[in-house]
Order: sequence, then structure tokens, then C-alpha cells
Amino acid sequence: MSRRAIKSINWAALLERLPESEKNVYVTFRAKSDQYLRRMTANPESPPKIDWSYYKRTITTPGLVDKFQKEYEALSIPYPADKYTADIESEEKETLKQIDNFVQEANQMIENAKIEIEKIQQLLPYSEMTLEDFRDIHPEEAINPDKPTAWPHTPEVQASMDAGDPKKAN
Repeated sequence: MSRRAIKSINWAALLERLPESEKNVYVTFRAKSDQYLRRMTANPESPPKIDWSYYKRTITTPGLVDKFQKEYEALSIPYPADKYTADIESEEKETLKQIDNFVQEANQMIENAKIEIEKIQQLLPYSEMTLEDFRDIHPEEAINPDKPTAWPHTPEVQASMDAGDPKKAN
């Protein structure tokens, strides 16, 4: 297994996607990543080879070099198991599904807005409307002679007026 899970990171593409408020965090993260990468590449991928014959010639204690050689060659430091890539990939798939759903919803909202814009563009301009035309288009906002309102004709003022009217309170 390789020491590097990711062969390269497209830092420019990552930077383009970040909002302005996150750029300081990005700079810190990139510096730490580069520092880690430099420290990792400074060490060889495999342990250095030892010239055991040299030590067997120079060390006179019988069996000591053989013992060290046997232990050194038996030493195996396993590369840590990858526990997170599967979780990250499943989370990425879920996020991509959410993005697709959002795009579909946004496109539907855009289509609805375009239909509404067409309706508005087909209306008679407000400057040319009569009160009856306005009432036909916006019945909830038009003046109703059967239900007179007090100035400034806002819902808040009408609610306070209705609360003070004993006929409407019942």
C-alpha cells in the first residue's frame, strides 16, 4: 500500500469554491498539509538496508548481530488501515444526491417564476388600469365597498380597529 492516499490536490479549484470568509482557514490548512507532506517525503518509504556482514565482522559478541538481524527483519510496522475513505465516499454520494435535488427544485422554481413573469407581462400596465381592473387582478388588495377600511389601510391598523369594534369582536 502506498504512503500517499491522494496523489495530488487541485488547490486552485478548491480555493475557487471557498467563500471569502473561509480563505484564512484555507491558508492555514494548506500550510499544515504542505508541512506534513514535506515531513513525510523526508523519510524513505522503506527502512534503510543494513550491512549485517560489516557488523558480524566488527562485533565479537557471539550471536548478538544475528539476534538483532532477526529482530530487525521480523519488525513490521503496518500501514494504518483506511477506515475513512468509504465513509467519505458515501457522504459524497449523499451530498451529490442533495445537490441534484436542490438543482431540480431550483429549476422548478425558475420555471414557475418565468410563468409568473409572463403573466405579469401580459397584464395591463398599472398606469392604465381602472379600479375594476385592479380588483379583478388583485381581489385581496382591492378596495371593497362592502368592507370599508381606515387609513393607512394596512392589515395591522385594520386588526387594531377590529379589536376596538364591539360588533366585530363577537
